[in-house]
Amino acid sequence: MEKLGYILILAFYVYMSYLIINEIETFFPEGLLVILICTGAILLFIKVLRERWNNKEDDYYSKEIDK
Repeated sequence: MEKLGYILILAFYVYMSYLIINEIETFFPEGLLVILICTGAILLFIKVLRERWNNKEDDYYSKEIDK
């Protein structure tokens, strides 16, 4: 079920990227560059969130160690 959700999100993102590229080239010829930069930023943000959620050591120190 989780994989289906990821596939649907990916399909939605690809479709929206296609639509944005078609529209943005009219106003901004380097539209692909903007899409790549935004995609990179989003992927890095997701990577940071995933690493934070999966790091038990950070959870331990934030809860157990006196400040």
